[in-house]
Amino acid sequence: MGGGANRLEYEQRVNRVIDHVRAHLAEDLSLDRLARVAMFSPFHFHRIFRALTGEPVSAFIQRLRVERAAVALIYHRDQSVLAVALDHGFSSAATFARAFRAHFGMSATQWRTGGAERWSKQSKANRKAGKARMRAEGHTASRLSKEASMKINVKTLPRYHVAYMRYVGPFGPHGIPETWTRLRQWMKTHNLDSPDSIKIGIGHDDPHVTAPEKCRYDACVVVPDSFPVDKHVNLADVPAGRYAVAAFSGSAHEIGDAWTALYRTWLPSSGYQPDDRPCLEIYRGDPMDTAPPGVFHCELCVPVKPL
Repeated sequence: MGGGANRLEYEQRVNRVIDHVRAHLAEDLSLDRLARVAMFSPFHFHRIFRALTGEPVSAFIQRLRVERAAVALIYHRDQSVLAVALDHGFSSAATFARAFRAHFGMSATQWRTGGAERWSKQSKANRKAGKARMRAEGHTASRLSKEASMKINVKTLPRYHVAYMRYVGPFGPHGIPETWTRLRQWMKTHNLDSPDSIKIGIGHDDPHVTAPEKCRYDACVVVPDSFPVDKHVNLADVPAGRYAVAAFSGSAHEIGDAWTALYRTWLPSSGYQPDDRPCLEIYRGDPMDTAPPGVFHCELCVPVKPL
């Protein structure tokens, strides 16, 4: 298949999920179930969905449930608020009330008594202003052009035997960098901080799906197979396999956008789909060598298999 046909395949799979959600709003819509509908790996499905639609699958489901309930509140005034909530997948009146107010800024009762009309007028004004701002900025086409120019190679990476320290908690400016600092200090005491060292970052969870306090990230360094057991680290193997590899140079703030670009722009047209293995960030030698302050180099690696 060509790039256009490959992207169409991705879009069709995501659209099947959207259609499934619309038809089963009152039912259990777990990530695993929706990944099966899309025929993507559960590990990567949420990233693909977010990249192609612009919102996480959980946010899409919540938004659709609230918006469909809002329509029902207007056209089925004989139904109670609770009945509408239960018909649209909410487990209780309290859960629905919180979600409705968060989305529309008012209660369901206020919505029924004039709030809907006020919301409609305000939404039209906001859309008009948003379109004018987009035309003035013209940034979307520029961003997509930059993403399309990313240099990505599909290659087989070898098995890596690694020593790692694991961080569990919210991804952000503290926990993960502190884990890397501890690992680098440990590396120095074991003469593993040479210019040809290979370090690997493995994010096992996506904070858009997994509760922040349960997200897991491993800071790894490649060691010989004969490396002795050490009480300060764990030992494991990162299996060999095919990866789409993109060179990255930028700040910690920018790396998230680079990952999104891989999933949004390159992957759907590539003829590949993500394999059910974690993504890797590979750091060779000193990732900040020759870089301006705050900038580092690494390789972003998405595990792939033929579409």
